[in-house]
Amino acid sequence: MGAPVYAQQPPASSYSSPANGAPPYGTPPPPGAPGYGAPPYGAPPYGQPPAGAPYGYVAGPVDGQGRPLADWWQRAVAIIIDGIILGVPKAIIVAVAVTSTGSGGGFYTTRLGASLVLIGVIFAVIDIAYFAILNGSEKGQTVGQIALGISVRDESNGGAIGPQRAAMRILVLEPGLIFGWIPVLGLIAGVYTLIAALSPLWDSRRQGFHDKVAKTDVIKTR
Repeated sequence: MGAPVYAQQPPASSYSSPANGAPPYGTPPPPGAPGYGAPPYGAPPYGQPPAGAPYGYVAGPVDGQGRPLADWWQRAVAIIIDGIILGVPKAIIVAVAVTSTGSGGGFYTTRLGASLVLIGVIFAVIDIAYFAILNGSEKGQTVGQIALGISVRDESNGGAIGPQRAAMRILVLEPGLIFGWIPVLGLIAGVYTLIAALSPLWDSRRQGFHDKVAKTDVIKTR
């Protein structure tokens, strides 16, 4: 009987693995060449957590300067805080008006219709001035936005938007500031404001209708 014949292993040169220890997916380009630093040789692709990010970090949309955009809930809580702050002087004005006209429902009679319109105008001026001055400032923050760590910025250069654009922005969000005293228009304005306030939820850049008109982003400051 002859010696058994064993299957011979092919020479190393016939394997499909790269020669000379080259990496299995190709040689990385030299520094400065197109593609240098791209995965898998460099940093993780866009959207990956930055180095040192806490566990559970999820990358979100950013503005033109790379700053993260505010979450909807931050915007909502901020405007609720602002509403409470603005409600204090309004309550004082109403209390003074009711006291000056005596007790009971006399304040709401048609005889005082002109007074109601005047009060509505005063309320509108207070609200518009508040948002125009604070959102139009260099920091771009109302008191509520400071508390939530967010700021209104120009979408193109990331800077301040100025009082005129800030006033326009709040009027687009809340047209009821002007029309609220008119029964039917006030109701329509209220429904629209609710939709406008929710609109950042379905926008990829988290912009509301008022942000798109005023060309603004709301960013996180901390």
